[in-house]
Amino acid sequence: MPVIVTVCVGSSCHVRGSRDVLKRFADVLRAENLQDEVALVGSFCMERCGEGMNWKFNDEDVSSSSVDEAERAFRGKLKGIPKNS
Repeated sequence: MPVIVTVCVGSSCHVRGSRDVLKRFADVLRAENLQDEVALVGSFCMERCGEGMNWKFNDEDVSSSSVDEAERAFRGKLKGIPKNS
């Protein structure tokens, strides 16, 4: 079963750059050849607006203050997922 990464695209997260986070995550998945192992989806408000840009890695809530911080956290969470050969 693939890992599910959900990025909030509600108005607060959108203003903070969640669209760029989605693009960056998709670029990382392509570069790491993990498109088949990780499903990347958008979601409306996760109701954690005061925490930053919000996303989930499976059921783990994550908040990031910038696109770069989100990418670093995302790459860290991808470690250990076997790459598609």
